Amino acid sequence: MVNVNIAGALADLYTLQEHDQELDRIKEQQEQLPPELVEAREKWAALSEQLAQLKERYLALQREYQQNDLEIKDLVAKRKQAEDEQLQSSSIREQTQYENRIQQLSTRIDELTELTMPILEEMERLAEQIKELELQASELKPELDSLEAANAERVAALEEEYQAKLVKRQEMAGSIPASLLREYETIRRARRGVGVARVKVQGGFYLCEACSVQLPTHVAQRVYQSQQVVRCPGCGRLLWRGPENEG
Repeated sequence: MVNVNIAGALADLYTLQEHDQELDRIKEQQEQLPPELVEAREKWAALSEQLAQLKERYLALQREYQQNDLEIKDLVAKRKQAEDEQLQSSSIREQTQYENRIQQLSTRIDELTELTMPILEEMERLAEQIKELELQASELKPELDSLEAANAERVAALEEEYQAKLVKRQEMAGSIPASLLREYETIRRARRGVGVARVKVQGGFYLCEACSVQLPTHVAQRVYQSQQVVRCPGCGRLLWRGPENEG
């Protein structure tokens, strides 16, 4: 490759990099959610989690209530049977036995009833909380859906722009030697999107634009001579002498 071709290829590569960075910015914009959508999602997630916890607690209490209720009904039936049998008993001993049995059953019924009342009260309280949260969720859902739809449109528009620029990028890349392009792309992936950097002069010193390392004189000379591709000794990026030194 003759000198002017190396210089020209690096100039084209730098222009390509600017295009690549624009593509990177579009992708970043696609991933960046609008603050109002982030806030709405967080509210929805918090409401959903709180609702799930309350409903889980309600179902647990409901199971406990139903179990107690079944036991109470069973005890009431047994007490009724004992009362009926007591009426049919013929001896004082049997009547006393039934009386003790009826008292035991009544005591247990009272205990379960006392345990069940707080469960019902808590279930009622939870039902009100669930109703309120479901109302909040129903009010938030249309807003969230609208924000999601707007964001989807935004992302789709950016994707359309990205694809158009990607086609242009492929056209630009076609004018750059394949080996140089591959080297640039490898460095760019490893170096935060910058694979080629200009050389800048500051205070009489030559510096790498990307990492600001001071370039040794012989390295700067090789860059300006454009007889070969030179990499920065500090960051490993390809070095270009810049447009002001072209021609």
